[in-house]
Amino acid sequence: MDKLGRKEIREMIVESMMSSKSDKKRKSEMRQFSESKSGQVVQREGRKISSCSETIKKVAEDQTGTMRETLNRIAEFVEKTGGALSGMGSMNEGSSMTEGLPTIAELKQLHKDIARLEK
Repeated sequence: MDKLGRKEIREMIVESMMSSKSDKKRKSEMRQFSESKSGQVVQREGRKISSCSETIKKVAEDQTGTMRETLNRIAEFVEKTGGALSGMGSMNEGSSMTEGLPTIAELKQLHKDIARLEK
């Protein structure tokens, strides 16, 4: 096994320090995507998805009981998903797109609600 000399270790440290400084100026992959043409398309479609939640809420108003509750949960899930997609370009530093997404608990509850309706 070759040993690293003092000079090689110093070069590795300097290179590491230089790359960490450039990482601070580097845009995240999510930021790069959201600024691209494809990212703009995803954001536009996210707004369309969010608007679908309003239609689902209107349908829920005509329903009763469990169906109404389930449709309202579906509408909320759809709204959060669309909102996260449409807002990816306006994220502030330190914030995350995942903050606006539906939680795993919400998804599990939705599964239970739908399964209950199928019985």
